[in-house]
Amino acid sequence: MIFPIPKKEKYSLGSFAVSPSLPSLSLVALFAAVKEGAEGVFAYTDASLCGEAHKISISEEGVSIAYATEEGLFRAVTSLWQLLRKCGEKLPFAEIEDAPTLERRGYMLDISRGRMPKVETFKKIIDFLASVKYNELQIYMEGHVFKFASFPKYTADFDCLNAEDLKEIQDYCKARFIDLVPNQNSFGHMGRWLTKPELSHLAVAPEGGKGGTINPLLPESLALIDKIFGDLLPLHESEYVNIGFDEAYGLGRYQLEEPCRKYGRATVFMDWLNKVADLCKDKYAKKVQFWSDMIHAYPETYDRIPEGAIALEWGYELGAAQRMAENCVDYKRAGIDFYLCPSTNTHLSFTGRNEVTVFNIRTSATIAQKYGAKGLLLTDWGCDCGQPTFLLWSAFPVALAGQYAWNTGEFNPEDFKPYFNVAAERYVDEVVFGVEGVSEILRRIANYYLLEPDRVHCGTMCGQSMQMPLGEMNFRGIFDFRTRPYPYYFENVIQYVKNLLGELDHFELDLFYKRQISLNVRMVIFSASFAKIRLGEIPSADGIRALIAEADAIEKEFLLLWNAENYEHGSDEFLSQLRGRREELCTLYNEK
Repeated sequence: MIFPIPKKEKYSLGSFAVSPSLPSLSLVALFAAVKEGAEGVFAYTDASLCGEAHKISISEEGVSIAYATEEGLFRAVTSLWQLLRKCGEKLPFAEIEDAPTLERRGYMLDISRGRMPKVETFKKIIDFLASVKYNELQIYMEGHVFKFASFPKYTADFDCLNAEDLKEIQDYCKARFIDLVPNQNSFGHMGRWLTKPELSHLAVAPEGGKGGTINPLLPESLALIDKIFGDLLPLHESEYVNIGFDEAYGLGRYQLEEPCRKYGRATVFMDWLNKVADLCKDKYAKKVQFWSDMIHAYPETYDRIPEGAIALEWGYELGAAQRMAENCVDYKRAGIDFYLCPSTNTHLSFTGRNEVTVFNIRTSATIAQKYGAKGLLLTDWGCDCGQPTFLLWSAFPVALAGQYAWNTGEFNPEDFKPYFNVAAERYVDEVVFGVEGVSEILRRIANYYLLEPDRVHCGTMCGQSMQMPLGEMNFRGIFDFRTRPYPYYFENVIQYVKNLLGELDHFELDLFYKRQISLNVRMVIFSASFAKIRLGEIPSADGIRALIAEADAIEKEFLLLWNAENYEHGSDEFLSQLRGRREELCTLYNEK
């Protein structure tokens, strides 16, 4: 009945009737009522418990909750809230004992590449996270998606989050025992800052060129990071900050070529990591988290990782499991705290990739359990061509990762735990969609990529090729249409998702959700149709005209649905790709 599935639960015949007012309360309101002594519910501290551990007993005498901390009581009340939703005021007799497998259970949302949710959207996200017992939220910032007080001109022409918004989001998190951790890159992925003329000299780049890595050898670089952090970090109460440090591709190149040859890449990296960590500790009283991909080749330098830092071990594809496990062995030997960081895999796909996501989350959690990770952080990325995938596709991955992080289950790497998948789907249907069976349809839609001719890295062929001009066949060396010159693959994709969309019509689903699902599926169909053209199957003039009209309809619907949840700025990152393909269709039509 409870999700995530508890460590121990036993139900028996009989029921206890609580106050009729309790089932209608929100989670936070129910927590307040229990603390104040709700009729029939008795909460007490138990010295034998610690952290978030708790016990719930429901009998003819009432509901009793044993806990050790306020957070533990909140997690117990979360389970009670779920029982009240399912059973109403008559609760079945039960004995429940529960505690989390992992101390930290986090979700990270990228707002830097297209999608920038409004405050009310964040509140819905936070409510869902709390309901599945997450205790950490990170809002990934890479570019100008926040009103930095020291850089007002960068966001003067559009709306985005400001200091008051972050305070409101943090208070909302705090009431649900979720730690809002600031997340701002400070080494790689700095391109949106370093393209500004007044900051371009700080980039690691060829003379006169652009670069996304900040030069760690320049005193001005630390001054810039301090200025950015000075606007952001004091707004957060968390003891942590995620400083990024992933994919610093400038390390060892251009201005850093000679220093890295002389001192070593690992030394240059660790020097900068410690400078930024010292800044965060000494000035802002925060410990750092950092993506660990840049140090995998240098385990002999792990003794230089700053005290209290958390290494974020990430990997999103099927082949990442062995590498991730080997790295975690090294972290454990070096006494370094670490998280495992899987992905929702909703970027560059329009729908996500269900089978990859399930494997990625299960494997990451199993590794975390085996090697004693401090936490699991589910990442939800955008991409440089925008993020047209609506957040509803992230609901199942969030629920599933919540299950694995709270209760990974008995350690057995050969157990695929299908019951976790089923439980997560049922929970999403109940709490998000309000209709049974919708998550199953979404799962099947999100497996459309299995019909494509190639499995590709971090996306689908339909999702990634939307960026490709019609004359191009090779996508960044990741896949090449010329190696699979068969349009029928994409016709199969089109018919498959159309059939599933037809099945969805039979569900009495909220119209807003139905429109979002339908639009993302229409994007798959449009991209697959474009792939057929790329492979030489040119439609008639009427067919091309219909695709042009569909591009216009997708854009119109996208803006309506987008603006309901997100700030308008950023929508063009995807729409510019769509418009580019539309213009190519117009040219093709004129040629016919």
